[in-house]
Amino acid sequence: MPLWKSTIARLFTSHRAHLETLVRRRVRDREVASEIVQDVFARVLAAGTNGSDEDNKRVLYAAARNAAIDHNLTASRRHHMLADVLPEQLSPGQPSEDAALQAREAVAALDRALTQLPARTREIFIRRRVNGESNAEIGQRFGISVSAVEKHLLRAMQHCRAAVDDHLNLASKDFR
Repeated sequence: MPLWKSTIARLFTSHRAHLETLVRRRVRDREVASEIVQDVFARVLAAGTNGSDEDNKRVLYAAARNAAIDHNLTASRRHHMLADVLPEQLSPGQPSEDAALQAREAVAALDRALTQLPARTREIFIRRRVNGESNAEIGQRFGISVSAVEKHLLRAMQHCRAAVDDHLNLASKDFR
C-alpha cells in the first residue's frame, strides 16, 4: 500500500492543476472544482490501483469528469426543485397573534403536565429530552436499569401527550 500512496501523491502533483482546470470549466466555480478534485483523489486512493500509471491516470480523469457531471446534475435538480417553491414556503414569517397565543397556551399545558409527574419521572424526562443525556447515563445516575429509564420516559411522554391533546381539543372547541 505505501507504493500506492506514493503513486497517488505523484499523480496528484502531476495532474491536480490540469484536473481542476477541466472540472472548473464544467462547474464554473474554482472552489467547487478544487473540492471535487480532492474528493476524486481520495476516492481513487481508497479504491486502489488499476494497474499501470496510464490506467490510473485514465481512471482519475474519468472520475473527475463524472464527479463534475454529477455535481452539475445535482445542482440542476436542486435549482428546478427550488424554482417550484414559493418564497412564502421558505420562510414562515411571523405567526399570527392567535397562533402565538395558542403556542404559549400549549407550552403552559405541557409545563403543567410536567409538574404533575412524579419527581423522579420528571427528572428523568428532563435529563433525556432537554439535556440530551443517554438512557444509560440516566440509569447510572439513578441506579436503575436502562429498561426502567425507558419506562419512566414512556410514562412521561404518554402523560404529556394526553395533556397537550386535551388542551388542543379544548382549544378547538373554543373556536367552533
